[in-house]
Amino acid sequence: MQSYERHAKVLELLAVERRVFTNQLARMFDVSRETVRRDLLDMEQEGVLVRVHGGATAVERDIAPEPAFSERLVAHAGKKAAIGALAATLIPRGSTVFIDAGTTTCAFARALARVGDFRIITNSIEIARLTGPAQTCDTLLLGGRPHADVPATYGEMTLSEIDRFLADYAVISPVGLHADRGATDYALHEAEVARAMMRRSRDCIMLCHSEKIGTESRVSICRLDEIGHLVTDETAERSLRLPRGEIHYAPIRPGA
Repeated sequence: MQSYERHAKVLELLAVERRVFTNQLARMFDVSRETVRRDLLDMEQEGVLVRVHGGATAVERDIAPEPAFSERLVAHAGKKAAIGALAATLIPRGSTVFIDAGTTTCAFARALARVGDFRIITNSIEIARLTGPAQTCDTLLLGGRPHADVPATYGEMTLSEIDRFLADYAVISPVGLHADRGATDYALHEAEVARAMMRRSRDCIMLCHSEKIGTESRVSICRLDEIGHLVTDETAERSLRLPRGEIHYAPIRPGA
């Protein structure tokens, strides 16, 4: 069993039992207690649990689960289209771009394909479907395990393939963006892909519509000082600041 699979199972257990024990997990996964301790340490650093003597407990936060991907695809469509169009203007033609799986990044990919002459590397099956047949961009779909809800690939193979490339930009769409917590995702496997893409890129662009500003989810992606550009819509709260980056506000078409 790979580490990401153990992490996912630990989260499932915590959702039901609220506490797990090191010895219990070592027997369940058939690994050493030291391996379990490393797993729990990694997960605590991601903010998804709290280590205690003999194991770990769930993080007590009132965080609602994400809606289904099909619902998110049509929600705030006008804002996402505006954000995607503005973000596409930040990237010079000929650039290599990592794009993670999200509904706002789908809107961005459409805008990028209309311009053309980019190399797109993505784990999103939907983005590959949108940009591949257009033949205006060189699109590469990362391998891995397909997800049940989100049309995308995840897991050790996906992370390994990301490490084979060096991109100019990582374009990421988080679940929340908070002044103290930074960028967060709901699921560990999504955050792992986003972090890997950022690590292998020269710059990071976050796409985040106004309803996500000031909110947080379960798993950390990065701090605010790791973001080069934030693209949001013009209705977003203006108090947020990026220590080392720039915020761009996309105008929304009337009626969008």
